[in-house]
Amino acid sequence: MLMLKGHFGVNRAGHLVVGGCDAVELVRRFGSPLYIVDEQRIRENYRRFCRAFADRWPKVMVCYAYKANSNLAVCKILQGEGAGAEVSSGYELQNALRVGVLGEKTVFNGNCKSRAELRLAISSGTLINVDSIQELRVVERVASRLGRPARIGFRVNPDIKTPTHPHIATGLRESKFGLDVASGQVMKAYRAASKMKDVQVIAIHSHIGSQILDAAPFEEEAEKLMGLVARIKKELGIPLQFVDFGGGLGIPYKPGEKGLPPEELASRVVPVIERVVKEYGIEQPTLVFEPGRYLVADAGILLTTVGYCKERPGMPDWVAADAGMNALIRPVLYGAYHHIEVANKMRAKRVRLANVAGPLCESGDFLGKGRKLPAIEPGDVLAVFDVGAYGLAMSSQHTAKPRPAMVIVNSGKTEIARLRETYEDLMRLDKIPSWLA
Repeated sequence: MLMLKGHFGVNRAGHLVVGGCDAVELVRRFGSPLYIVDEQRIRENYRRFCRAFADRWPKVMVCYAYKANSNLAVCKILQGEGAGAEVSSGYELQNALRVGVLGEKTVFNGNCKSRAELRLAISSGTLINVDSIQELRVVERVASRLGRPARIGFRVNPDIKTPTHPHIATGLRESKFGLDVASGQVMKAYRAASKMKDVQVIAIHSHIGSQILDAAPFEEEAEKLMGLVARIKKELGIPLQFVDFGGGLGIPYKPGEKGLPPEELASRVVPVIERVVKEYGIEQPTLVFEPGRYLVADAGILLTTVGYCKERPGMPDWVAADAGMNALIRPVLYGAYHHIEVANKMRAKRVRLANVAGPLCESGDFLGKGRKLPAIEPGDVLAVFDVGAYGLAMSSQHTAKPRPAMVIVNSGKTEIARLRETYEDLMRLDKIPSWLA
């Protein structure tokens, strides 16, 4: 089934067009496998998301989740649009600072931040969402030594079940993330932090999971999080300036799958916030959102070239391409579906059932199974869709395969955003001990 979102096209040659560029020509020019990212699609996605909430609430901060794709060009595009940054490592924080995101527009999440990472975060004025009581004490010590107060919130675990893969469901009570609400951990943490002179308590944070296409869990999150905001103000006298709802908005990956428009999400979440603010007389907080996948996933495709085809009577053919789980691990890791088309045969009839395999010596090395495709020949270029998030970001060098190059396209313009790795890149950190030389 041909599944093309509106920002793709097909030219007279029957080739896939992305960002005004012929995908087959891009492979000829830049090699294979190749990641392509459409700059204009990222901008469109950001503007739509931001507008959906800004039209309904006066103070909104959208912080792009760098874990989705921390390539500097991608981060720069979003910084240019006014996005802040949500980071989960010190290096992601360095990326944000490098592309010009101010510390006060950056939030740092994670359950095991190092002292070096905390020093950088505090020095740059980044908002730290503290994940445990032990971490709070470390933050206080680091801030005291720096002579600069730490801006903090706490990540809370609201115990919300979400319709997503277990590995990316983060709001359940048994999750490794956040402070438990039911046992009183949250109130204990805020009370302790309020007595620390080198800590400024200004925020609360929650993130319930990823790839969520149902508004109900987000609405439940808003109810629980705003309830805590009211309780913290009433019992502890702490007015929270930032209420961070995390990310999690998904995209449709499969043909016929329905997305959750950000306008619909905002129409369900913002009224909850309005009601609680009015009911408890709370000052309007800045609403923080951390979208990643929604902003960049459908802006990216992976182009991979077919090497061999293996016919199997009575079973799907095996199509072997030059990109596999090293370039895109989501199909084997999460059982994730990514739509696949033949970029040089977009108008051809789909006549064969095929499994698309990568080149690695792993039985789990595949990009898709049981796909109806045109007759495949060596040299055909396959396009794997919706890989802009958690594609290149989760790639590896398994079996000493170099990671793909990445190209940014923009209305016919094309430029490399990440060079293809070489053998020297793969081996440059390896050392042979002197006794083996």
